[in-house]
Amino acid sequence: MLHHGALFVVMSLGLVAAAGGEFPESARLEPWLRLIGRLHPLLVHFPIGLVLAAAGVEAWRWTRRQRGISEFTSVAMLLAALSAIGAVATGWVNAWQEGQDASRTLDLHRWLGTAVAAVLIVAAWKTRRRDEPPRVAEARAKSGRALTIVSAFGVGLVGHFGGELVYGDGYVEKALFAALGMRGSGDAAAAGTTTIAIDESTGGGAVVPVQSARVGTVDFSTQILPIFESRCFECHGNGKHKGGLAMDSAASMTKVRDDGVAMKLGDPDGSMIVQRIMLPMSDPDAMPPEGDRVPEDERALISLWIEEGGAMETAAARAAIAPGAVKGAAAPLEADLTRRAAEVAQALRARGVIAQPIAQDDPRLEINASWATPPFGDADLAMLRPAAGAIISLNLARTNVTDVGVAGLTGFVMLESLRLDSTEVGDAALACVAAMPRLKVLNIHSTKVGDEGLAALASASALERVYAWNSHVTTAGAASWSSSRPSVRIIVGQE
Repeated sequence: MLHHGALFVVMSLGLVAAAGGEFPESARLEPWLRLIGRLHPLLVHFPIGLVLAAAGVEAWRWTRRQRGISEFTSVAMLLAALSAIGAVATGWVNAWQEGQDASRTLDLHRWLGTAVAAVLIVAAWKTRRRDEPPRVAEARAKSGRALTIVSAFGVGLVGHFGGELVYGDGYVEKALFAALGMRGSGDAAAAGTTTIAIDESTGGGAVVPVQSARVGTVDFSTQILPIFESRCFECHGNGKHKGGLAMDSAASMTKVRDDGVAMKLGDPDGSMIVQRIMLPMSDPDAMPPEGDRVPEDERALISLWIEEGGAMETAAARAAIAPGAVKGAAAPLEADLTRRAAEVAQALRARGVIAQPIAQDDPRLEINASWATPPFGDADLAMLRPAAGAIISLNLARTNVTDVGVAGLTGFVMLESLRLDSTEVGDAALACVAAMPRLKVLNIHSTKVGDEGLAALASASALERVYAWNSHVTTAGAASWSSSRPSVRIIVGQE
């Protein structure tokens, strides 16, 4: 199939040359190859639809005991085989041009795709219509029908792995287990967990501190992670690794590739993530590829973080490394509360929420409901109540919670970090903050919270940072509030 791919590329360039009157120079060849590779998503759906339709027709004819191959199947399988050659060729070119790292999923996708394309060619030959003795035609029809149905399963499997390349591992499984009310193996990844700095070489969830001995002024978990989650993780986090880059993995972020390294420790100018977010939106390599540009203050924060060493360990990991470094560390939980926390965590995981102790010997919980399916809502918040005194981090970003539900989060006296970003909450939601004496970080970006909502934060004595860009909080309102709380940093961003 590789020679078919090469032939398709040559034919494509030939058509370009014929249309433009000249063949691209070698220096200009790479942009054309990139264009050809990016035709893969367009071409790949055509054979899938044809094969599935043909398989459906033949399955129906088989149940009706109709003899021979239908004329539709004969034409559909021929077109599917021809288009599959183009899909395979552009797929290989696309993986090459986009710098997709070799992985088990990628290997399964492209090699199974190549194999299925070969099966489609044989199936197209078997399902062709021609004059021949009835006995011979019927024998060929049986094999052609079987190959058609096998091809349908094949393209479905190839499409599954293609979906995982784009949307992340467990993309289908997590929805299936959620629909069935089950918990599958590896459900933490399937549910969309934000696990920072995973060491893929160990096969486990070990935290990999990156230059952890160097303590900088920028904190990853409270300052950098929210930026990555809101602007990057749709393609490069929570199991997704478009272009081979997983921005929640230290190993992936520091891996040297042909086009550079995503994060060159101590050198922001030499880091690909900084270079890409600095590009104008007209550039095809600009990141993020859609939506607003990363604001200048966020770009500066990312650059400073990389310059200081790019440490990616979470707050929980830092506490495990240096237990005495956490100011005001909490006393051990009572046995009854520890039991309730474990029960709540188990129930939340069954709901598709990430709920885990902050350390092996510390049962306090970090909860991430931002990727739960269906979305987490006010009714679900009642599940947290029995463990209110054991939750130190609560991520409700992108959920369906409202002011009424969030305002009822009283009694969460251990909570240190609360994320409400990208929700519909407004000023009334912050009524719960007065009952959170340990709250340090509050994220309300892309919400309806405005200047009036800041008044509810006056009694939050432990508060250190508030992220409020793209909210209704104004620069003037933030400055006025900060004058009474100069120790609290409010990040409003670009207006």
